[in-house]
Amino acid sequence: MAVPPADALPVVPVRTGVRVQQFLGASWRSYAVLGAIAAFLLALLLIPVGAVFITAFRDGDGSFTLGHFATFFSTGLMRESFGNSLYVAIASVVFASLIATPLAYITVRFQFRGALLIQTLGVLPLIMPPFVGAVAMQLIFGRSGSVNLLLDQALGFSIPIMQGLTGVIFVESLHYFPFILMNLIVALRGIDGAMEEAALNLGAKGWRLFSRVVFPLALPGYLAGAALVFIKVFD
Repeated sequence: MAVPPADALPVVPVRTGVRVQQFLGASWRSYAVLGAIAAFLLALLLIPVGAVFITAFRDGDGSFTLGHFATFFSTGLMRESFGNSLYVAIASVVFASLIATPLAYITVRFQFRGALLIQTLGVLPLIMPPFVGAVAMQLIFGRSGSVNLLLDQALGFSIPIMQGLTGVIFVESLHYFPFILMNLIVALRGIDGAMEEAALNLGAKGWRLFSRVVFPLALPGYLAGAALVFIKVFD
């Protein structure tokens, strides 16, 4: 089969100008969207938060002061409320982590039927209205709830789970643990399997593999979820 010479082949004109215009148009639209998002965050988030931050360190004359913080912590009720809020937030993060971490690791690392269902059900507390979860927990774990009635009839004692700050921590942990669960699932799926294989070849397994390799690699995702839980509970 004869091959025609190169100068006989048809020349297809390259429409460089059209491509440049399309690129510039797409870039302009992208910058416009980013600018609109930045303006929205600036107007509704950064400016109000900045104004509150500046006001906290200024007195009536506009000079720098720490008197507002001194007044706050010198009031017993305010000090107790702040301490309780901090305690509940930290404890909720701890118990939410104890719930979310095993669920995330088991459903991602072990392939079995129902893993996706467990992950889906794990998100339900987050989309459920808070008062619905609180009422349900009270009916199940309250002083006259189903669990305590069964324990009292069978063993002669009850567990005061829903009383005082313990009840608040219990409900908040069950309501917000999906924040840690979702972030950990994404982080665990993003870990390169070669890292775990190398650790296994070096003799790491079980808890050592999880604590030395898997969890440190997934730590950014965990910290993101834990920060969300802390902020939501402390708020």
